[in-house]
Amino acid sequence: MTLRLAVLGPAGTFSDIAAQQYLRQQQLDWQLTYYNSIDQVAASVQAETEYALLPLENTLDGYVQNTLAILSYAELQVVGEALVPVRFSLAANAADLASIKRIYVQFKTKGQCGRILAQLPQAERLTTESNMLSFNKLQTAAHGDAAIIPQFHLAELPDTFLKLADVTDTTENYTRFIVVKKQAAALQQVQPWQQDFRALCYITPQTDRAGLLSEILQEFAQRHLNLISIMSRPTRRELGHYRFFIEIGGQAGQSPVLADALAQLAQRHHVKYLGSFSR
Repeated sequence: MTLRLAVLGPAGTFSDIAAQQYLRQQQLDWQLTYYNSIDQVAASVQAETEYALLPLENTLDGYVQNTLAILSYAELQVVGEALVPVRFSLAANAADLASIKRIYVQFKTKGQCGRILAQLPQAERLTTESNMLSFNKLQTAAHGDAAIIPQFHLAELPDTFLKLADVTDTTENYTRFIVVKKQAAALQQVQPWQQDFRALCYITPQTDRAGLLSEILQEFAQRHLNLISIMSRPTRRELGHYRFFIEIGGQAGQSPVLADALAQLAQRHHVKYLGSFSR
């Protein structure tokens, strides 16, 4: 049976590029299945596909909040990652920027192209679920329509269009994707790695008092585990109550140390281990 990988579509998105890159690097012969939103991608791995690729983090716009929310409640395990460079162009059926009446832009792209959008105060912003949907809007663009699109699609548009080759806010812009499967990661089964690795988890405190977060972080610090990031997320049960999304960077041979830290924390808090992957 051919395994399937759910991807935010249509074909040609950065998610599609990341998925194909991951399959090449891992030498996997999986079938790509495209969906119209991140929520649909995540839902598919619960019912239709074996794996899914989700955007996790961008250099300019930070963590993808929708993905963090999905990881907090879905029974998924992270098994890999892919990193792709991200560059954007602006294309418009218009003579100049002042003539643009509306612009299509993907929901995360807005935070990566803020400078050019600030130059278009007159333009109505229409948010799309994927960059390819923004690009497709240009196929039937009325006069005054514009879109921010992946740079590699710019040459496909008519020469009569206004084209700005690079409207990304910085030259160092990357998006990191994770590959997940339908299976919660067992807390007591941290995969043994013989190379550097990353691990993800959610920790939900069962009490609220001064110094609590410091105590949680010390469990990692005293074991010389590097905390890459920590994000507070609402528990959705009560206003002012939060859980913490934590990404840990480990070195070869530190898997047992991480397992011990998580086991200690699980005695006092709710720990949801999300899995790990090599770097």
